Amino acid sequence: MSKKRDKVKSRDKNNRDSLKVRGTGPMQDKTGTTIIDRPRSSFRTAKPVTFDSAMTLSAVFACVKILTESVATLPLQMFQLKSDGTRAQVKDHDVIRLLYNKPNRYQTRVEFFEQLMLNLVAGNAYVKKDFIGKKLVSLQVINSGSVDPSIRDDGAPLYKCKIGSKTVEYTDKEIWHIKLFGTGFVGMSPIAYGAQSIGIGLAGSDKTSRLMSNGAKPTGAILTPKWLKKDQRDEIRDEMDILVNGDDGDMPVLEGGMTFEQISLTPEDLELIEIRKLAVEEACRYFGVNPILIFSTDSSTTWGSGIEQLVDGFHKFGLRPYLERIEESARIHLLQRHEWDEYEFEFKTKDLLRASYLERVKSNKERIMSGQASPYQIQMEEGDNPDPNANFLLVPVNMTTAERMKSGNYGAKADETKPASA
Repeated sequence: MSKKRDKVKSRDKNNRDSLKVRGTGPMQDKTGTTIIDRPRSSFRTAKPVTFDSAMTLSAVFACVKILTESVATLPLQMFQLKSDGTRAQVKDHDVIRLLYNKPNRYQTRVEFFEQLMLNLVAGNAYVKKDFIGKKLVSLQVINSGSVDPSIRDDGAPLYKCKIGSKTVEYTDKEIWHIKLFGTGFVGMSPIAYGAQSIGIGLAGSDKTSRLMSNGAKPTGAILTPKWLKKDQRDEIRDEMDILVNGDDGDMPVLEGGMTFEQISLTPEDLELIEIRKLAVEEACRYFGVNPILIFSTDSSTTWGSGIEQLVDGFHKFGLRPYLERIEESARIHLLQRHEWDEYEFEFKTKDLLRASYLERVKSNKERIMSGQASPYQIQMEEGDNPDPNANFLLVPVNMTTAERMKSGNYGAKADETKPASA
């Protein structure tokens, strides 16, 4: 026994030493090797966790769904930057025409960005770029599970994509790579790094399913007053299997002094309900989504109680990192080098952050009264038919400039001080 204890202590010490090395920080990506977007340390999970299995957990599915659909339904706009600091929207550029209408022969704009986001929330999105000459004519998302990114010995990125039964190699000029925060070349996958928490949630769901499938009957053992032969034990197992399986209407009969002893933990002992609640919160932490937004009624929030406060907080802390990454990556990877400083992309988030009708009426009134917008502009923004006669700015008549206050001239014209008869 002492030798075994010494061996265990030695193994634990080696594990602690290796953990110290791994805990000093992320490792640098090396040339000539395939890059992985999952934890380099192996973790034991309660259930095997893959993208497909994680999506069977309702909290993960809801988080991915709200992130994916929120970004995909936002219109992407392109602007040209002018020397005076202003900008003008561009609609006739080849790239924005492609992104705004039909990025490829199979998908609409919304469908394309849904697939892109479905991959990006898992860490990385890879988009194949097709050209005719120098003109970009198609963008096709390649699901990240079929891509092995690597860095060649010369430092150039290389993407090995499994398409059907073939493996095709692409360079960074042919692949538009968008990634979440990570160690440099690839983004970290929330599903991979949250595998332990997601695995516990999957195990809780699996345990609930098994309990309900057999009428929530516990597993156990049959105690007999005497030793039985193998054939006798097999016969009793077959007859008494109904104790832990079968319909609730069946009634087993124990005879000969036999008793049933429960050996499995009850749902109360396992705290199964609490485990499933915790799985929701854990998934929301990894994806950066407020639990209330995925209809978790047991959760509380410090973002505010109104829908405007919740949506505003979700935009700032949940959506904006995704929007900024896509906008910046599109500018660098889809435009020519000489266009980088001339154009920029931006998702139109105004409709997402739109206030309630009463709040908009109050805000629009203040904008008109302060001269920030004309009634014509307000009508256009609200989607109403604008009145051409309303295209003017209003300013309060009791206001003036500081310069006029100093000089004693409050803005009256010279001819306004003369008598009306003159």
